Amino acid sequence: MIVVIADDFTGAAELAGISLNYGLKVSLCLDGSLQGDADVYIISTDTRSMKKSEALKAVKPATEAAAAQKPDFIFKKTDSVLRGYVAEELNIQMEVLGIEKALIMPANPSLGRTIRNGRYFIDGIDISQTSFARDPEFAILSSDISEMLGRSVKILSEGDAPAKGLNIVSSAAGSKEVDQWAAMIDASCIAAGSGDFFEALLKRRHVKKNTVEKPFLSKAHVYVSGTSFSKSVELIKYFGSSYTAYIDSSMMDTDSKPDTWVMKAAQILRQHQQLIVAFDETIHPSAFEAAHLRLKMAEHVRALADQFTIDELLIEGGSTAAAIFEAFGMNCFEPVYEWERGVVQMKAGDRLITVKPGSYNLPEPIRQLYKLYEDV
Repeated sequence: MIVVIADDFTGAAELAGISLNYGLKVSLCLDGSLQGDADVYIISTDTRSMKKSEALKAVKPATEAAAAQKPDFIFKKTDSVLRGYVAEELNIQMEVLGIEKALIMPANPSLGRTIRNGRYFIDGIDISQTSFARDPEFAILSSDISEMLGRSVKILSEGDAPAKGLNIVSSAAGSKEVDQWAAMIDASCIAAGSGDFFEALLKRRHVKKNTVEKPFLSKAHVYVSGTSFSKSVELIKYFGSSYTAYIDSSMMDTDSKPDTWVMKAAQILRQHQQLIVAFDETIHPSAFEAAHLRLKMAEHVRALADQFTIDELLIEGGSTAAAIFEAFGMNCFEPVYEWERGVVQMKAGDRLITVKPGSYNLPEPIRQLYKLYEDV
């Protein structure tokens, strides 16, 4: 049995999808309750969307809950580009588990996210020159991995063994290198990092399955986008305003009510059976405003669900997902289908939820729901 502690929900869902491909039963919860009989238990702490003090306070009980299961190994899922409080959270986890070493392998070469000579690249482009530089909460202004981590850390070259403390790889440009780093993990070292790293560890124990269940097909489909990534913003603009109910700056007012917005959103749903909920493109929030806007977005989507039956929610962005789950009172999920890497469909009671990271592509079948047949 494996336990994963993830710092946001889309990262948690990504590892759930990978596990499904190996025929493993997965339970994903927002706390340490670890419900059901599963091969892989995943705890999503949502610490990346918290203030630092709150995030570090949440790590200890999650780690204790993971250790109580006496798993074969515990994996720490971090953001693949090291946003959040990666080093600080790992130090707490090492202390709780009584382990002195951690190896961080954040790259996802299978998705074009690579590390070469201690520098991080997205599809061959310096990460500081991509949309990640405009992240409202964790802007990435350097491609140097030690600066991205924001902490003193040992940078490992090929063949180096992890030392006491925090270690991060200097190179991961392909699957062979990722497998080599996975081979260095044993009971004395915490494994932390990306989906590619998790899969490299998983395939050392399990065989990938070819039988994959078909996805459930939903009728009234609501796509909630809480990301600032330009590709997603442009895609939603391309879908057109006839599908979209925007969250705008007037909703920053604490006393604003969703009634008028709900009427418009429900009208779109009745007409198309699809709806996009997104931030108005003129909004450029600070970190505090971004957190507040996510809560307002969740409040509006919840108010819509009270008035109109929503068969499935597609949520883009881990922090947005966490805010919506809190508004709906959702806590535990059964992952059932991986559309493609990182885009995972789950059951939450009688509702279907699909989540995806903001920086990942929208799968073609979902694009076609919104009648888009061309690439952006």
